[in-house]
Amino acid sequence: MSRIPDAKLEELQDEIEGTCLSLSEIIERHDLDVLEEDLQDRLLDGVSPVELCGGCEWWFRSADLEFDEARNSGICSQCEEDAE
Repeated sequence: MSRIPDAKLEELQDEIEGTCLSLSEIIERHDLDVLEEDLQDRLLDGVSPVELCGGCEWWFRSADLEFDEARNSGICSQCEEDAE
């Protein structure tokens, strides 16, 4: 198992923002030697952390998500509007 270098991490964060790629698709596309859980944790690191919206499961900058206690995750503005 290898650690994802910071430069590669930033590349991945920029690439997946605004997509609905799965962790396994990202790993396969970039031939990464990491577990899905480890990749998900690393995507929350760095200058521009990204995470999946707990509603639509698209990737967003963490700062653009609002925490939803009912879902115990961040949700995007569109899902937040849909929940109202």
